[in-house]
Parts: sequence; C-alpha cells; structure tokens
Amino acid sequence: MVYMPLGEGFYLETRGARLWVYDSASRRSYSGPTTVFLLHGSPGQASNWKHVAPLLEQRFRVVVYELRGYGRSSKPPRVSLGDYLEDQDAVMEALGVSGGDAVLVGHSFGGLVAQEYAARRRVKALVLVSSLARLEPDLLDRVVWSLPPLLWRRLLFTENPLTRRLYRKVFFSDSTPDEVYEEFVADNKEYLESLPPHVFRYLKYFSGYDASRSAPRIDAPTLIIVGGDDSVTPPAQSRALHGMIRCSTLRVVPGAGHMILYEKPALLAEEIAGFIESPPRCNV
Repeated sequence: MVYMPLGEGFYLETRGARLWVYDSASRRSYSGPTTVFLLHGSPGQASNWKHVAPLLEQRFRVVVYELRGYGRSSKPPRVSLGDYLEDQDAVMEALGVSGGDAVLVGHSFGGLVAQEYAARRRVKALVLVSSLARLEPDLLDRVVWSLPPLLWRRLLFTENPLTRRLYRKVFFSDSTPDEVYEEFVADNKEYLESLPPHVFRYLKYFSGYDASRSAPRIDAPTLIIVGGDDSVTPPAQSRALHGMIRCSTLRVVPGAGHMILYEKPALLAEEIAGFIESPPRCNV
C-alpha cells in the first residue's frame, strides 16, 4: 500500500482496536504545545494528507492517525460516533495533549468527527475542510448498503473505465490538472481494492446525520473551507455550518473540488496555519 512518507508511526491499542498514529514530534522539536490533529475522510487514509501535513509540521506539532476502520487501523464489523470521539480522546491522552492545545482539522467524514468532538469537548480551534451539515444517502450509497458486494465491489471500487471517469468527475474540479488526479489514483488504488466490503458500509450508521443538533454548541474558533466545485459536500453544506457555528469563518476556494487536499495543498496549509496563528476573537 502507498502511504504518506512522513516517517514511522506507531500503533495505539484502545477499546478493542489498533489505531495507526503518526506524530511529527517523534522527529522534530516544538517550542509551543499547539498540536494539529488531521482527520481523513471515508474511506480515506493518512496519505490523503501527504502534501498538507509536511507543510504544517514545519510550524506545529502534527498528528495524523488512521480512523478506526480505515488505513492500517483495525476494521471492526461496525462503528459509531462514540467510537470516533473516544478514539480521539485516547490519542490525545496517549500523546499528552490537552484539549486547550488541540486543533482538530477534519476533511469530509473526518470533519463530521471533528465538529462533533468540538461540540462536546474543549479544543483550541477547529478547521472543517469539505465537511458535512447533513448526510443523506444517494443512489450509490443505497446500492452499497443494501446489495451483496458481488454486485458492486469490482464495479465501484477497483480501477476500471467507469471509476476512472466517475472519480475524476465527482471528487475533482474540472480545472484540476490530470496529473493531480493520476497521483490520487496511484496513491489510493491498491488501498481501495484491498478494503473489506463492510468498510464501505460504515457511513450507513451515520445516515440522517444533521449537524444542527450539535454544531451550535461549538464555541471554539472555527475555520470552514470548501472547494467551489465540490460536488460531494457542496459549498451549501459549508455555508450551513457557517450559519450554525457562532465563531466561524468561511473560505470558498475557487478551482477546487472535494479533494482540495490534493488540488490546493499549499493554499490549504497556509489557510490553516494562518488561522491557528491569528484566530478571530469570538464573543460566546
């Protein structure tokens, strides 16, 4: 499998699962306690942050871990929101990071986890990248969730003419260079083809998710970033989150789709770093 070249990680055992964790403090020293946690999407892996993490770790301690069910972490039959919140607790405790020093940066499903965590626990700041205000299944979700894997596994989650066209259209802006898309395919082809079918059904347990039940409780400074051409979590979802979170700033990035992590990594890293270093003052 292909993963981000960010040095050696380690496994953390927690609540019946093994989570793969990378901590930039294992090879760098930092003068301050601020720690940036990068949470990938579904069915993502740590390598989704391969361009952004190295830029951020020049200025902050960066922790990237593969969420329960993904990457090199354990893949249980089912997952829950509680699993992901308690896993974040466990990683922070293991690394000695307090909530007041933690910046959670979540992409897509990782954004859902990050915003739900921030609604319940104290964090220094929150960054939501292509996150979700609501999760409603589409036709492909219903196919994957209800039909036998024999009918959809090879068709939707292996490299073939259909997925090459579909992934390019769905996850990337039309203005993104083809070489960026080809890099994404190379990084994720073997990984996606090796995942057990039940992993693709995890989002079933979050069907009907509605951030309006929790996002108004977030009081941490929040940066919301979305690609202007994102068709998976369209800008309307980010605008909805912006309206729910009192202390939030919205940034819509032209010429980027859902995989802004690949499409505009330098811009994304600079937006995140600038926000951490100069957060807005909030009246909460």
